[in-house]
Amino acid sequence: MSGAALSVDTLLANARAATGLDDFGDDWFREPLARLVEETNADAGLIAPDAGAGQRIQGALMDRLGLVQYFKDHPEATDEVIEPACAILGLPRTGSTVMHRLLASVPELTSLYWWETCFPLPFPNEMPGDPAPRIAMAHQIVDQLLTEWPDFESIDPIEAEAVAEEVILLDRTFLSTTFDSMMPIPAYGHWQAEQDHEPAYRDLMKFMQVIQHQRGGARKKWVLKTPHHLLGGMNGLLAVFPDIPLVMTHRVVGDVLPSYCSMCASLSVGASTTYDPMKQGDYWTQRFRDGLERFEHLRATLSAGQVIDVRYQDTVAEPNQTAEKVMRAIGLDFDQADHQAMADCMAANTREARPKHKYTAEQFGLTREKIAIDFAAYHDRYLGEEERGK
Repeated sequence: MSGAALSVDTLLANARAATGLDDFGDDWFREPLARLVEETNADAGLIAPDAGAGQRIQGALMDRLGLVQYFKDHPEATDEVIEPACAILGLPRTGSTVMHRLLASVPELTSLYWWETCFPLPFPNEMPGDPAPRIAMAHQIVDQLLTEWPDFESIDPIEAEAVAEEVILLDRTFLSTTFDSMMPIPAYGHWQAEQDHEPAYRDLMKFMQVIQHQRGGARKKWVLKTPHHLLGGMNGLLAVFPDIPLVMTHRVVGDVLPSYCSMCASLSVGASTTYDPMKQGDYWTQRFRDGLERFEHLRATLSAGQVIDVRYQDTVAEPNQTAEKVMRAIGLDFDQADHQAMADCMAANTREARPKHKYTAEQFGLTREKIAIDFAAYHDRYLGEEERGK
């Protein structure tokens, strides 16, 4: 690996020095942190470890220190009740972002915003109730990301004030699919998917309590969404929210897997000397299959109606009507204000507003025929003949 190796002790010390804080709280996170650092040093081939993964990990440690301090400064935040409306899960690129934005747009529901996931804690000297400095900084980061990875906008929408995945907060637990998506660290990815994620989701709830406490005002039900639930976190999600409705989005994997590999490539190719696109296909094929198989076993143990299946084809053809059906399935009413909110949401989020995402399956050692064979059981169970025959 080029550059200096990362050190757990140095990262911890730097986080303490940067914040002036010392209390990390429960130290359960040290095992996944150590494993992440070990696999990053061994396999990621980072050109500048301190500038990439090192900064991300140190920032996560700084936020862990800040989280503990926030509850010391605001003990009443522990009384915040996080009430989820549902969790959207499924493989990446299956229409989950559209469903997330539609559900979160209605007046009685809410979700995390991207700037909140980046900066969940107030800046020093920030005026209470005025997160404008954090929002401004988030806009700067988005601009920087799109400068460094100019093709990313064509792959996935990223906006400072749009709703975002809670996996960004889970990055602070070091059990997150973000890390093996950004770096070629397959051993870490497989390892994290097999761990007990309950402590990570307990920490996620603490971050959400802090965010909800800062928002003040009327409390709304939360719409959660991230493919990480399926790719590792399901046991943690259900340990913390056992009765949460699960909205599972489905799409032909041949339309999903190469696209996700392309996203990973855009994040890795300029930062790693060991990234090999021809290995990505096999890796994410296994990760996707493992996640689907684990969920299928788990699904058999859940209560009837807890999982709501949504096909990508329906979301694309009739987004508002499909989202209305989901709302009713999770036990919520649907009125004219909700209808108008969803219409406004779709008008503001047209796919044509973003550049076209260009990639091929063959770039990543894949073929549509092989993908169809690998995921035949999943396709037969959840998708119609018309979709499977594409």
